Amino acid sequence: MMRSRIWTAAVLFHAIVGTTNVAAENAVGFRSMVTQASPRGQAIELTVWYPTASAGTPQTVGEGKIFKGTSGLRNASVAEGRYPVILLAHGGFRAAPNHEGWIAASLAARGYIVGVTRPPKLGPRDAQAAVQEIWLRPADLSAALTTIENDPALSSRIIPEKVAAVGFFLGGTSVLALTGARLDAASYKQSCDLPDAGVDCAWFAKNGVDLKRIETANLTRSHQDRRVKAVVAVDPELSKSFAPESLAGIRVPVHIINLGQPGQIPPALEARGLGRNIPSASYDTVADAVAFSAFSLCTSAGPALLKEEGGDEDVICRDGGKRSREEIHVEISEKIVAALNRDLSSQ
Repeated sequence: MMRSRIWTAAVLFHAIVGTTNVAAENAVGFRSMVTQASPRGQAIELTVWYPTASAGTPQTVGEGKIFKGTSGLRNASVAEGRYPVILLAHGGFRAAPNHEGWIAASLAARGYIVGVTRPPKLGPRDAQAAVQEIWLRPADLSAALTTIENDPALSSRIIPEKVAAVGFFLGGTSVLALTGARLDAASYKQSCDLPDAGVDCAWFAKNGVDLKRIETANLTRSHQDRRVKAVVAVDPELSKSFAPESLAGIRVPVHIINLGQPGQIPPALEARGLGRNIPSASYDTVADAVAFSAFSLCTSAGPALLKEEGGDEDVICRDGGKRSREEIHVEISEKIVAALNRDLSSQ
């Protein structure tokens, strides 16, 4: 049952450094916090990853039968110095809850303080609630930044004028919203029409969610957060549903990355056109990658365990070429860091 839920969700889902004493790679610490996300009316989990030079409790986060976890030092202190902040939003939470660990730790090792929000888990029948996540998650990220800014142990270690946001999939949609990108109601209501049907459309249909009948006021309003000075969006969802005038009005640098070769990227995730509509945007791709390449590394037993469910379910653990997922992760991380080094240095 557990493996079936992972597969079903996956199918449907389908440094610039503030001080000179920070090395290219640092030991990584992390701590768990909560942040009050006002539109939700409830607290949500916030995990902060950061460079550390002190001892903490070694712990692996997210280890399971299918996916490997990420190691860090729980509750270690932040290393001396001041660091840019990254708000990190991953979109694969319905497939498994800790897919962001590998990139969060990688960015922290390069000299960033990285805040990761964890929205309430959506179950297999929560498709209606998933529509609301589109506007709730940008608010989560803004709330997380406020929490980091007000935390005594973190506020003295951040560079408040150097804040970036990095997002994958629906998280990419969220971080674009922080720049002022707004969904267009008519375009969003058509986003489940073929041939460019979105990655959640089968799930919506199965659960009786008709996008043409939903209320769009919250979806289409601005979620801009002027504290965010640069954005990287990896395979952002709904890239064809943004209001063109809102994209034209974006004034912070935006770097868009698609996973895969041109012509092989799923239409719902292909975002080259989005980049052309944002004045400050740049665009890149990662060869040998597929959407699942943004997930955690699979365990050695993962593919076989998934295959037990029948069919082609071990596709979750496959990538698109000759390189390993670990090698692809390194390239994704390097591309993100290069973009942020360039874009935050101009602030």
